[in-house]
Amino acid sequence: MKKRRRRIILGLLILLICCYLGVSIAYTWKGFYPYHPPFSAAGLLSALQHEPANPDPYYRLGLFYQWDIRHFNLEKAIYYLKEAIKRNPLEPEYWLNLAKAFQKQDNYPLAEEALKMAIMVSPMSYRSRWIGGNLFLQKGDFDQAIPYFSFILKNYPAQSRPVYEVWERAGGGRHFILEKLIPEDALSLSHFLSYLYETGDSELALKTWQKRSSLGYIPSLPETLQLVDFLIAQRRFPEGFQIFQNLLRQEGFAISAQNLITNGGFEEEKFLGKGFDWRLHQGAGFTISFDHSIFYAGQKSLSITFGGKENVHFYHVFQYVPLKPNRDYLLRAFLKTEGLTTQSGIKLEVAGINSSFHKQSQALIGSNDWQELTISFRTPPDLQGGLIRLRRDQTEKFDRFISGKVWMDSVSLAEEGRF
Repeated sequence: MKKRRRRIILGLLILLICCYLGVSIAYTWKGFYPYHPPFSAAGLLSALQHEPANPDPYYRLGLFYQWDIRHFNLEKAIYYLKEAIKRNPLEPEYWLNLAKAFQKQDNYPLAEEALKMAIMVSPMSYRSRWIGGNLFLQKGDFDQAIPYFSFILKNYPAQSRPVYEVWERAGGGRHFILEKLIPEDALSLSHFLSYLYETGDSELALKTWQKRSSLGYIPSLPETLQLVDFLIAQRRFPEGFQIFQNLLRQEGFAISAQNLITNGGFEEEKFLGKGFDWRLHQGAGFTISFDHSIFYAGQKSLSITFGGKENVHFYHVFQYVPLKPNRDYLLRAFLKTEGLTTQSGIKLEVAGINSSFHKQSQALIGSNDWQELTISFRTPPDLQGGLIRLRRDQTEKFDRFISGKVWMDSVSLAEEGRF
């Protein structure tokens, strides 16, 4: 047992010694000197006298004279950086800092040569491409800078946003980024699309989407729905609606050229809450569900049950619609009610987005068999789209707590004369 313990201890000691030697060799090769004196010219000069083969003190002296304001001396910085490179020419940081020193001297030919060497010794280096790209941007040479930043976009997609921001500040602009900078591959375009979503650039988002599609890329269902919801948020209703309808066709859904309502009979549930399908939000005092036993047409209807303990302000069933300005429309829906209390009943409503435009149908209370509610309306000239919804307003009357049940089915919306 004691012999075994000794062997284990001896093995650990050998392992620690090997690690120490390995780290020391690696530091020397990489040009880092972990036991350096304080970062001063005198201390670094003393270090290189003790270890003249170690590139690290030379490299640090180069940085010292390159960046220390009190001792700034580019000639000395270049000299010591070259001495570090002589001792270890395979360290890209040495070449990169040499390139920066030459750049500060406005010696761009030598800066470019040093930059090329940094890339040669480390072809996949992010820093080399970033520093090189910025070097050419500062020089005002966009054509030379493009390959460096394009390399980052293709190989370091997580660093895409700083590239976009640098080019926007440099005056390239987002259209330039799309046309000249971004590699023509789906992944790079997808990252740019995400950036455009974040910054709310709907026009360029559509162009990026189209460019990616031209490469043969087939977007996933969530990607397409993300674009549609983004376009809705940006009030690009016609484009979003067209993309959404194309998606429905691809998924095998029947599309009516006249009816602007999606899923008017509530028969499909795949796209509920997304795009231009119904948005259904549960809340206090009511429950939204589907009823397969009571319907006007098809195989089910939408039902809302009010519990009788809340003065419900109900607006939780709605759908975005691509209304155009200066057009006549007719909205129709079939509703059935059972025991709806209060004088503030349930009604159909159409409202403009970012507009005061608003129309509503009659309100139903009590019990009613299937009844058609209609709203005939003309849109104002500034309308950017709208929504239709089922509505019940709060009331301050004594019988304000609403109970009972509502069913809705067969909703349609079309320009007048196109049904």
